[in-house]
Amino acid sequence: MNSKTSDKNEVVNGEILLHAPDHLQRHLTLRQVQFVAIGGSIGTALFVSIGYGLMRGAASLLIAFMLHALVITQVNNSLAEMTVFMPISAAFIHRASAWVDDAWGFMIGWNFFLFEALLIPFEITALDMVLTFWRDDIPSAAVITV
Repeated sequence: MNSKTSDKNEVVNGEILLHAPDHLQRHLTLRQVQFVAIGGSIGTALFVSIGYGLMRGAASLLIAFMLHALVITQVNNSLAEMTVFMPISAAFIHRASAWVDDAWGFMIGWNFFLFEALLIPFEITALDMVLTFWRDDIPSAAVITV
């Protein structure tokens, strides 16, 4: 055993960095974190697709939600552990490149781009469905144009 670490009462002197060299800062307030959590949990799919599932069977919807929440919880816990272990002041694509491979990060980037590009028409269609549910006088072409 190393003599420097064998003493339990040993004091180690060092420097405390107030600002990390990669400019990683923590400035989110509790209110902002709560808004991010609410925005991430309540999406357009809630307004569009939950009605039919609730009408047909609330128990099966609850079981499916619990299974989905279990998977998402495990993914979020893994990402949190990786972030605490190795902070990267970049997007999640760079995290995939650092942990797995550069090719993996490249494909994650393209996958995310295609996901976002295909999500925009779905969001516009869902917004049109929600608006026409409440009012019939709003034309679909106006919603798509705006």
